[in-house]
Amino acid sequence: MNAKRPDLLSLLTYFLFSFVALIVILHFVFGFQYVVILTDSMQPEINPNDLVVTRPVSPDELHVGDVILYRLEIGNSTYKILHRIVEMRVDNNGSVYYLTRGDNRRYIDPWNVYPDQIVGELFLVIPKVGVVWYYTPLIVFGLFLVVIASLAYDLAWLLLEEEPVRPKSRKADLLVLRRKKIKVYHYKH
Repeated sequence: MNAKRPDLLSLLTYFLFSFVALIVILHFVFGFQYVVILTDSMQPEINPNDLVVTRPVSPDELHVGDVILYRLEIGNSTYKILHRIVEMRVDNNGSVYYLTRGDNRRYIDPWNVYPDQIVGELFLVIPKVGVVWYYTPLIVFGLFLVVIASLAYDLAWLLLEEEPVRPKSRKADLLVLRRKKIKVYHYKH
């Protein structure tokens, strides 16, 4: 029995498919978020163009020193900010809120972060992958266009290509010749 070895392209395809499936499952099933860092506020640990993965977290699990991703609405825009919790306080209504600050900043952020604003807690930092992640939709669109163009080229080639003239078989020629001889023989007699 000859077992076929998987080639490199097949292995790469399986790896990429598994990686994409893992990303999708982590995001849609478990609520992980993927964010590209744009500023230097968390340097030296987290730099611009790093890809940050956050996991969902309940407010009870958060402590001073944890790095969180939260939403902040300023005017008509919503921003996602990744900063460290420097203090936990309770307001007049008895609600807990957090004071945050970037590691590369001197001052505490001028806003309070409430538990309903928190998206998740820092889980993983992947250095410099954010550049590729940022352009992923453009890369996917480009690959889609290449696939469509190659399919269109193949289809056009099939439609415009003339069907080759099929040579007659030797057997067919002999049958035609035989029929002619038979007809000639019958007419002579």
